[in-house]
Amino acid sequence: MIKIYLFIIIISTGFTVFGQESQQDSIRPLLYSRQFTSEKQISIRVGGGIQKKLFTEIGLALHKCTYGDTGFFSNDFYTALEWFPNRESNLYALKMGYEANANLINVALEVKYQTDFQEKDVVIIPKIGLGLFGDVNMFYGYSISTNNEPFSDIIGRHQVSIVFNFNNHFLRYK
Repeated sequence: MIKIYLFIIIISTGFTVFGQESQQDSIRPLLYSRQFTSEKQISIRVGGGIQKKLFTEIGLALHKCTYGDTGFFSNDFYTALEWFPNRESNLYALKMGYEANANLINVALEVKYQTDFQEKDVVIIPKIGLGLFGDVNMFYGYSISTNNEPFSDIIGRHQVSIVFNFNNHFLRYK
């Protein structure tokens, strides 16, 4: 009788031990996780816009972009030359600034020295806009003059612009 009880205990213990299933996670594992961070790289900066008159710009930017499943962030420091063609006299500017872009929203701060070789002005321009990876950016900016606005009648204070930062990863973040 003891042998039968011992046999039943061994069999039922075996069923209980070997009958257990391993815990399955209810969340499927991701097939892949997309994450990309570019090294800081020099980008060619080309842009244009309107500030009462059309203007163009060309320069260089030190650009970095981080892209992942949750979105993207990019930033760059830049310097550029700006040209406002005008019938009376052309207006030129040397500018530098910083842009930051997170999930389509851009902010920037720019300082520029502008001159027509007769008068000069230093202008601070905060900007806000939309952008894609920091490679293509559209901005609205407002010029704050430090020299009593000598060029406000020529170019005004409000600025709308589009800028392209061409680099090795231009619009190719996967």
